[in-house]
Amino acid sequence: MTGTVYGEPAVDAVAAQTARILSLDVDGREWPNVAERDSVVARLQLMFPGFRPVNWSNAYEAAAWCLISSRITTRQAQSIKERMCRELGASIDIHGHRLFCFPAPEVIAHLKGFQGLFGRKVEYLNALGRAALAGDLDTEALRRMPHGESLETLKRLPGIGEFGSQLIRLRALSAVDELPTSERRLLGAVRTEYRLTHDPDIGELERIAEGWRPYRMWVAVSLRRTLAGGAGMTHSRAAG
Repeated sequence: MTGTVYGEPAVDAVAAQTARILSLDVDGREWPNVAERDSVVARLQLMFPGFRPVNWSNAYEAAAWCLISSRITTRQAQSIKERMCRELGASIDIHGHRLFCFPAPEVIAHLKGFQGLFGRKVEYLNALGRAALAGDLDTEALRRMPHGESLETLKRLPGIGEFGSQLIRLRALSAVDELPTSERRLLGAVRTEYRLTHDPDIGELERIAEGWRPYRMWVAVSLRRTLAGGAGMTHSRAAG
């Protein structure tokens, strides 16, 4: 993996973050072996050849997405997030293509309001910004914590519950061999792909997922992709 780093960040830190985002810091040599044990996974690997999940840039932005997207559609949430990037975020020009970053914690911590954010979302985002500024959302520190401790730390953030804490742990901290147990849409995908007559309960999901080790998160993301016609989870930046 080669690239050019612009600005002041340390090259080693940027390389490590990029590897985590692209799941390139994971040894994938056993991935084909999972397909040999499970015909559904074999079919998923044929549907998505070379697939590795693209993770969130950091825990802060993943948590912000959880708050923004609560109780609205993904399309609506993506529109709000992209407007926030354009109106409140820093920008960078890459070969004539301008990209806008998600607003920094110091901006979110003092946000007074934003079109599309209702209820307590602005209040929760303010708290999130303050937590990030205090160092409570350091992605690598959260990755080093034991499973339960990191989830409890994340759930202490206002507005981040069981679902949000799992999403952040799996898709920002890149917990490769863990399983989302609060994702209802995953249960529907399992029902369809495994040709069950019912949505599995958590116990049945865990039994099925034993065959997915050591890549249970990768398989779960692949299953979710089948519900969107193959589309993956995207973390876009608003482009100029």
